[in-house]
Amino acid sequence: MDQSVRRFKSLAGICKAITDGDISKATKIIDSEGPKGLEGIASDRIGESPVMLALSTGHPRLARRIIAAGYRPDIWESAALNLAGELHSVAVSSPDRLDICNAEGWAPMHLACYAHAHDALAVLCEFASDPNVLACNSAMETPLHSAVRVDDARLVETLLAAGADPRFTDAAGRTPMQLAIELASVAACSVLASIED
Repeated sequence: MDQSVRRFKSLAGICKAITDGDISKATKIIDSEGPKGLEGIASDRIGESPVMLALSTGHPRLARRIIAAGYRPDIWESAALNLAGELHSVAVSSPDRLDICNAEGWAPMHLACYAHAHDALAVLCEFASDPNVLACNSAMETPLHSAVRVDDARLVETLLAAGADPRFTDAAGRTPMQLAIELASVAACSVLASIED
């Protein structure tokens, strides 16, 4: 069997195992490939991202294990895993990709915020990624809304310093401050309140 077909089948098996909630099976498939067994495979060459599936189902260790097996993360996966070096490489070679939403409608900045990925967010800000980019999904939130959702004052401060506008509203018509109050995001609320004074 062709090496790339075998690897694709392995990734499809990993994705199915994650979807089925069988993390031990996903781990066994990764281990059966051996060190660097997924080398050279990236999400743009397969239907689903095993890394994003692992992250969205609450398995960040599995996501990192997939990367360690040689899987090449894309810009969204790099943001969600706080892989600042990977993001820096993309930013240098293709800065126009920094604000593009993935299939779920999230830009790299949103994913960095949801993951408390401070280093990744710093790289995105350094390369002038738009701190007011709207999610291309039904949430229609800005990265500042995402930072409020995880109640991370440092993320809020970084976004505000990069030019995030706290007056932008999400699909429900809430500003980040209104969302912070609704979610009782005390740390984020404190930072946002300090700029209103």
